[in-house]
Amino acid sequence: MSTGKHPRSERQMHGPLQTFDLEVSRLRAEKEWQEGRRNAITLRKGDGLSVVLAVMKAGDRLDEHSAPGPISLSVREGRIRFTADEIVEAGTETVLTCDAGVSHSVEAVSEVVCLLHVTA
Repeated sequence: MSTGKHPRSERQMHGPLQTFDLEVSRLRAEKEWQEGRRNAITLRKGDGLSVVLAVMKAGDRLDEHSAPGPISLSVREGRIRFTADEIVEAGTETVLTCDAGVSHSVEAVSEVVCLLHVTA
């Protein structure tokens, strides 16, 4: 298994064992967040698993889309409105899952921090 590095850092994108500090303060310090947009960082990508940390401001929206594999979305802070076959409002410490190919959208009801896992 290769351990490719993220092109803009020394951070390994995958490997036999990884640990992560959730870099929320770093995301909030970056230009995208300061200019009023959502921001995210891919913590891991490879061997069929992607892990993404995302921050969104109230009103931010990820329009309807689907993923090639099952997903789980863990709300770490704040509240989201998740729309798939139904609409669910989810708050801190809630985990939502969808099967591969399920169309869904996400809207931040308040400022949120989410951890997304996508498998392939």
